Amino acid sequence: MNNFELDERRKTVLLEVVNDYIQKAEPVGSRSISKKHIEKLSAATIRNVMADLEEMGYLHQPHTSAGRVPTDEGYRFYVDQLLNPQNILKDVEDLTRAYEYGNKKQNIQEVLETACSLLSENSNQAGLVMLPTFSNTLFRHIEFVKVGSDQALAVFYSDFGVLQNKIIPLEKEMTQDELSSISKYLNEEFSGKSIKSIRLDLLHRMRNERENYNQLMKRAMDLSSQIFSEEKEDGSLLVEGALNLLDHPEFTADLEKIKSLLKTLQDKTKLVKLLDRCLNYDGMTILIGEENLDEEMEGCSLIAQNYQQGDEKLGTLAIFGPKRMDYKKIISIVNQTAKTVSNLISQKNREF
Repeated sequence: MNNFELDERRKTVLLEVVNDYIQKAEPVGSRSISKKHIEKLSAATIRNVMADLEEMGYLHQPHTSAGRVPTDEGYRFYVDQLLNPQNILKDVEDLTRAYEYGNKKQNIQEVLETACSLLSENSNQAGLVMLPTFSNTLFRHIEFVKVGSDQALAVFYSDFGVLQNKIIPLEKEMTQDELSSISKYLNEEFSGKSIKSIRLDLLHRMRNERENYNQLMKRAMDLSSQIFSEEKEDGSLLVEGALNLLDHPEFTADLEKIKSLLKTLQDKTKLVKLLDRCLNYDGMTILIGEENLDEEMEGCSLIAQNYQQGDEKLGTLAIFGPKRMDYKKIISIVNQTAKTVSNLISQKNREF
């Protein structure tokens, strides 16, 4: 970041240049800005202001006879001006109300798939949704079935309706009745909580309440620590509308750039890491150009927000596209979609 402070005139001109470039995808000249500038400044005055902004690092001139285009820092200044509640668009609020109404009968997996499609359709960019990892999945129900003298099959259900089976070792004298009692206890204690919070709860109980457990509860804790054990895991990523990037002139002019970008969207690994990084932050995350930390993505921006159940962050949804995007509209779409998905997940959790 540079150390120059922008006065009101420079701020106004910079915002106008970014707006104009977003709309037209062409370098912006001083005459274009002078026609719409509220202070009716001359083209010469605006040209001087634009030269100052270029020196400060907010604008770039592709070649001598061209107008200016925003740099990453210019976009960053522009976006920071938009991040306040009054910039949520009414038509996006209406869209997400319709989305919520139309998805009442969907399970959570289907809700997230629909959200990914709507992110893409309403932005004409790529929509991304990172599904919850096992740690962020909400526990619903578990059953233990004895399958040998010293083994049990643990049948685990999550809020996604996902079924997981795991064979775990047992003490030889443990009966099916005891296993059924343990299942009942765990379902009553932990249903509706994330695996991550269950692990923390178990750790706390095992450290502080061990002396108060009877034999059955000790066995329940031992089995729980095996079922909810922490394992290396990667989130699954939904991607919709990758080909929308072909509609933007900054990519179609460079075949190698778009091929590299589409490959990144296809293999998903780098995007998963990027969204996983966003999951660590509260509120909205906006990464512009080089802030994406990957060469293939330097010409792009990512606007992401977490969706959650109560205070539990479950995953991240985002729109990914060129730096020259309609940030005001897309910030609103991402913000409202995240709120709608969070409300739907919370509602379905209450209905369970």
